[in-house]
Amino acid sequence: MTHYEMAEKLAEKMNVSLEEAKAALEACDWEMLDAALKLEKEHGAQEQTYSTRAETQEDPEERERARERRRSVVNGLGDMLRSLVNMGNRNRFEVRKGDEVALEMPVLVLVLLLLFAFWVCVPLLVIGLFAGFRYSFSGAELGRESVNSAMDKAAEAVEKVKEEVVGEK
Repeated sequence: MTHYEMAEKLAEKMNVSLEEAKAALEACDWEMLDAALKLEKEHGAQEQTYSTRAETQEDPEERERARERRRSVVNGLGDMLRSLVNMGNRNRFEVRKGDEVALEMPVLVLVLLLLFAFWVCVPLLVIGLFAGFRYSFSGAELGRESVNSAMDKAAEAVEKVKEEVVGEK
């Protein structure tokens, strides 16, 4: 901002002449706030407000568009969360011992248990593998062969470890 522009702005804000504003700025080494304070002392308190922030005119239409964008993002996140909860309720986690189902629960319950009791659930699942339990998923999204074959491979790996430990004794 040029010195002339600074003087103009100060004169407008302080309701003084351009010469008074320029003199105050020169006396305060072109520091706008110091010059405003000097003029305020000289001319008494004015009903003005001062700010170091740039003045902006807020467009009500732009504010409404921003509010609408935030609302659509929140609605999109809500829809995504709702679909994940529904998917978690449609699919099941099954714990089997041989051909018998020992425990069956919605995947959502498993996820919540893993989130809030991770250090209890994971060791129990591992101990269950060593005790001969098998895990699988059923349902439209998670009951696929690829998911369950990965669970079977984990169970087979545990069986190999058990055989090695028993074989060494």
